[in-house]
Amino acid sequence: MQEEPGAHGGSSEREPTTPAAGEASLLLAAERLFAAARQLVASMAALFAAEARLFKARLMLVFLAGIALVAFAVSLWACAVALIGWALRLATGSAGVALGLLVALHLVLIAASWLAIKRGIHAASLPETRAELAALGRGWRRTAAGFPVQTAARPGREGPAP
Repeated sequence: MQEEPGAHGGSSEREPTTPAAGEASLLLAAERLFAAARQLVASMAALFAAEARLFKARLMLVFLAGIALVAFAVSLWACAVALIGWALRLATGSAGVALGLLVALHLVLIAASWLAIKRGIHAASLPETRAELAALGRGWRRTAAGFPVQTAARPGREGPAP
């Protein structure tokens, strides 16, 4: 069942609409938003690609440093056992001092490997990406804060909402 025009007391003809200044600025804002979103997606894709290359490069370093850490730990164990055996067998200080220096050298190598692994793991956790995402979020919040927020007033209420 179709209603006849003007059945509810209204006019069936619509007034012609003309683009107002508000509509033009809304279209301009939407165009800017779309361009910014497109630039954001392109920037994020480039950032993720760069971070993936960095992760790939650091992954091999972490792997090789892990192998070196195991090798140095095994050699430290062998040196420590040799040092203990040498110290128990002989009471001369010169051979023990030599093995002690060898153990100290291995401790330095193990410490350097450990620090290289920690550095590689930190770089692989993508701190630059997290910082960039935080900066983008702050920028979007600043941009969004510049747009006026209009809320519809509730019927029966006057003044600002509590």
